[in-house]
Amino acid sequence: MSMDVIEIQDRIEGFIRSHFMVSDDDARFDRSTELFENGYIDSVGVVELLSFIADEFSVDIPEEMLLSEEFSTVGGIGRIVGRLT
Repeated sequence: MSMDVIEIQDRIEGFIRSHFMVSDDDARFDRSTELFENGYIDSVGVVELLSFIADEFSVDIPEEMLLSEEFSTVGGIGRIVGRLT
């Protein structure tokens, strides 16, 4: 089952919005928002996000990608997952 990056980003954004209670009318939140710098996800949340990604997309994010700047936004995480699927 192959999905495009937009669909992957949709699922990741949906998970973050529901799991971390990000309101649909939060004007600061979009796919380029720094998730960690802006306090949407903390260190425990990263573990929960990685667990979701592993379950949902059957991929494990390598450590070098976790530490990359790309892994800080919904858009970037979606592109990483897209390359790994």
